[in-house]
Amino acid sequence: MEKNPMKYALIALPLALGLAACSSKDEPDEGTTVNIDATTDEGATVKITADGKTGNVGFKVPGFDTNIRLPKKLLDDSNFDIDGVKLYPGSTVDTVNITANDKGGKDEQTDVRIGFTSPADPAKVSDWFKDQFGKQSIKADGDAAKLTGTTKDGEAFTIELTEKDGKTAGLVNIRK
Repeated sequence: MEKNPMKYALIALPLALGLAACSSKDEPDEGTTVNIDATTDEGATVKITADGKTGNVGFKVPGFDTNIRLPKKLLDDSNFDIDGVKLYPGSTVDTVNITANDKGGKDEQTDVRIGFTSPADPAKVSDWFKDQFGKQSIKADGDAAKLTGTTKDGEAFTIELTEKDGKTAGLVNIRK
């Protein structure tokens, strides 16, 4: 990850606005909830939130503060990856939380947390991740409950997996 927390806001803005073009009569009851909080070196705060239940999106950046309603759309296994490794097939992204702080000209800490649901049990999802990371020459160690590894950029990640109603509730944590 680059040393600029503003990049997350800039990435999320087109994503959120792109959702407006995805309106559908088959809109899900609940979409993906997104929270981005970033502080720049100058102390400016950037906040972007998208409520997966209502479709309301709020943007608060220096000089611009608004709330708009966009269609709800689930992010899924096709549009999320870690170094080329996508989520288990059929997975949906439930939450995206990014916190980034830039002080003194350097990125102090960036946390990215992605909550997802997969249609298979944790052991199968874990094995699938290990296989896919191996194909990308990324070592991922662990068991059906938790995998750990390091991205090609040197960022540590964990993937926590729990069984929920015959499916897997997962949480990806990437920290720089």
